[in-house]
Amino acid sequence: MALTENAPPVLRQISVRAVMDVLLHAGPTSRAELSKITGLSKQTMSEVIRTLEEAGWVREKGVTSGRIGRTAITYEVNGEAGYAVGIDMGATTTRIVLGNIVGSIVGEIDYPSDRRGGYHLIDQVDAMLAKTLGDMGIARERVLVTAIATPGVVDPTTGALSMAPNLVDIEGIDIGRTLSDRLGCPVVLENDVNAAVIGESWQGCATAIDSVAFISLGTGIGLGVLQDGKLMRGASGAAGEISYMPFGADPYAEDSLERGALECAIAAQGISELYARTGGAKDTSVRDILALAENDDPIAVDVIGKISDIAALLVVSVNAIVDPKTVVLGGSIGRHPLIAERVRQGIAKASRRAIDVKASVLGGKATLLGALAIGLNHVHNLLFSPQTLPEQRRLPPPPL
Repeated sequence: MALTENAPPVLRQISVRAVMDVLLHAGPTSRAELSKITGLSKQTMSEVIRTLEEAGWVREKGVTSGRIGRTAITYEVNGEAGYAVGIDMGATTTRIVLGNIVGSIVGEIDYPSDRRGGYHLIDQVDAMLAKTLGDMGIARERVLVTAIATPGVVDPTTGALSMAPNLVDIEGIDIGRTLSDRLGCPVVLENDVNAAVIGESWQGCATAIDSVAFISLGTGIGLGVLQDGKLMRGASGAAGEISYMPFGADPYAEDSLERGALECAIAAQGISELYARTGGAKDTSVRDILALAENDDPIAVDVIGKISDIAALLVVSVNAIVDPKTVVLGGSIGRHPLIAERVRQGIAKASRRAIDVKASVLGGKATLLGALAIGLNHVHNLLFSPQTLPEQRRLPPPPL
């Protein structure tokens, strides 16, 4: 039973939140220590623990020794009481991860996305999640929240997805509501790059940093920004659509108006086209161009240098606008060591300001783990926060 059902008074909910924060972040703790840490009276603590135990969210862990002749029962969060699901829904591959309410990953699966798109993608998610839960013996009702990360912009009013050209026939579908009806739990939809910056700040190279910019360079490009621990979204949810910044290529060209000038210049297709125009073989993949550059092929070195300089100008621009403590380069291209190093060199030429630039350490899992983090955050808010005082909660550290 969720604590939001027949919810107790706000002051009691605040007490529950304080206790759960300690148990989630500090691990097994006695009632005496919980009282000391939270400042709650022993009587209030006993009532809170009883409430949490009866609801199944907290259980006894063991016994700890105190002063001579004294022992104390320790309590821990019951990770098996509920789960969150994170989904990275991409054009070619969909990944699903299942985590318990403590933040431990208990299951993970990936499969080729249905190229027909639209409702076929939703059917796939429903079927594959059901299979994963069935294989693990976890009842579907134990899944409390599902978070889906996908390319494009989520309309904050209608829930419809737009600006996601690689996902066929998906625009206009309220993915969140459709899947919520099928899965029987709240579904949160988020942009994939926004999820990636949350993933890196939770378990990646920007752990515990509240001001982070994540720049994804790959098949497409995008930006996710955390300011004071909160996502920067914009009025219509389109903040971070940096592909449409008007430099790198002719901003007035038809392709630039459709895909964005910057994406035309430094995303995968633009890099391959530049390589061909510079004298290289047509249709050479970016992976191969990078390998050639590492082996000092002059054409590849020239191309990587040019696109890295443009990416460096992007970093300088983002830094001037949002002033993050750290800029993380992600995506299949951005996290490549050669790109990261050349971008740093480009920044040194274009700015006198020191900018901390790191390559993503989570790689392709940044978005997936970010989706799980979003799901867990919603679970904790729904279960343990006063509903009259919604907030962005601090996730527990990644399990060792």
